[in-house]
Amino acid sequence: MYSTNGGFGQVRLSNLLHTHSNQHLFSLFQVGWHKCNDRYRISRFHGGETHLLLFTLRGNGFLRMKGKRYNLTAGTIAFVPRNIPCSYGTVSGGLWEFYWIHPNGDLATTFLDGISRSEQYLALGCVDYPYERRLESLLSLCAQTEPNTDLLISQQVSELLHHVSMQLTDLSGNSSFSQRAIQYIEQHYAQKTTVQEIADSLFVSVPHLIRVFKKEMGYTPHEFLTEYRLNVVTHYLEFGDQSVETIAEQTGFSSSSHLISSFRKLYGCTPVQYREMTKV
Repeated sequence: MYSTNGGFGQVRLSNLLHTHSNQHLFSLFQVGWHKCNDRYRISRFHGGETHLLLFTLRGNGFLRMKGKRYNLTAGTIAFVPRNIPCSYGTVSGGLWEFYWIHPNGDLATTFLDGISRSEQYLALGCVDYPYERRLESLLSLCAQTEPNTDLLISQQVSELLHHVSMQLTDLSGNSSFSQRAIQYIEQHYAQKTTVQEIADSLFVSVPHLIRVFKKEMGYTPHEFLTEYRLNVVTHYLEFGDQSVETIAEQTGFSSSSHLISSFRKLYGCTPVQYREMTKV
């Protein structure tokens, strides 16, 4: 396991070097976690030798590939096929926290070569799937040397890739109703956005928005909007020095007291306590 803090942010990663014995499995070349400021930029002019998957936890990143720019926001999964030129990083003035994996081995490579033919490169992760727990497990496994480690990694990578492939191929070229609502939230969360305004942007009633959004996502638009704002708040607290009042204004909360009560409900502490616990 390699872990460090730098001018770009924080990183943890593991390299799986014993590749000859597991080439016939769903194996990994690398898995890691980043929490980055906008100094983080990666350019692959000739593409990479392995496929790449980016799982965004919080904040905002971007991916440029095949003449398009993809916004990488909380809950999205980006798929970068091997040998495809691309660049990715944190948006200007932003913060980005994400996991990445480079699947390896004959099975994983052949499987993802097939998925790449659909030319679907961005998906919204399933709210019920434990992405973070699965990726942390892979990080831990890659640091082990027990005889059955390769098989355990293959089992977990296979499950993860099959799950991601279903998310990628489920889009059928169009954004789902919830995805369009989420896109509106991502663009307007810093304003005093209401559920009524989200519904108006989609030309539906509030009850219809709530019913369909909850069916597709597992929680209400208001719950998503509040948690999205709070994710942004955590990055301001960790990387900035703005007051809680200023952060409340920048993230769309009606007041600092509203922010504090919402923050305590989700994280179990106040914003000031969180800042003290997470400051490097």
